[in-house]
Amino acid sequence: MNRASRRAFDQAAESLKTLFLRRKSRFADRRLRRPCSRMRCTTASMYSRNSTSERNIAAGEIDELSTQTLECLSDLGLWSYQLKLDSARVVFEDLALDVANWIITHGGYITLLEPVVNALTRQANAASDVDTLGKVYDRACSIIAYVAPDLGETTDSAALQPWLTLHINCAIIATRSQQPERMTAAYDMLETNLPQHFATFHEAGVRESRKTVCEDYVRETMRERLAKWTGCP
Repeated sequence: MNRASRRAFDQAAESLKTLFLRRKSRFADRRLRRPCSRMRCTTASMYSRNSTSERNIAAGEIDELSTQTLECLSDLGLWSYQLKLDSARVVFEDLALDVANWIITHGGYITLLEPVVNALTRQANAASDVDTLGKVYDRACSIIAYVAPDLGETTDSAALQPWLTLHINCAIIATRSQQPERMTAAYDMLETNLPQHFATFHEAGVRESRKTVCEDYVRETMRERLAKWTGCP
């Protein structure tokens, strides 16, 4: 965690703590009723562990560090969502995405995809130019490529939901960019990793392409992919 990230995290955690203390009696969720001291301990733990991450870490510690950090950020993001503190939630989710990139670099295991996918979705929705979309797309692709071997045999629907969302969002980003190479790569990933959802995505895509301004090759690509799976021209 660099200085700017630590400052953003500290400010978000402080604003969340203040609002939590003011409203905690309104929540039934047990996790939201934890003493605020627990939040301070979690914050301190994140600081110390992310400081450790700047140095060499033994292979056995990487997964522990990754899991605890993502769990912490996921909990803080949940609290922020429950308290409708969007500015704090954005900070925690963006940090989760940074943590995912750190995990990929160090060969760890990404145990929680939800906050990572949330960050990518929000960043993609906010992007208005091809270059920014391209950067978000590249990050999504790197996570898909890294996580795919671990989820290939997973049948648990809860575990697969963020995985599906990640693929769908990556395909949408590629379509919005209207770049043929990105579209082909994203559609191939969806077709390979989640073939049971491929036709549904393209059915929706074909309908949407009729209502939005896009290049002819985008519409044609969507129709060709749909026809491949349904036999309908």
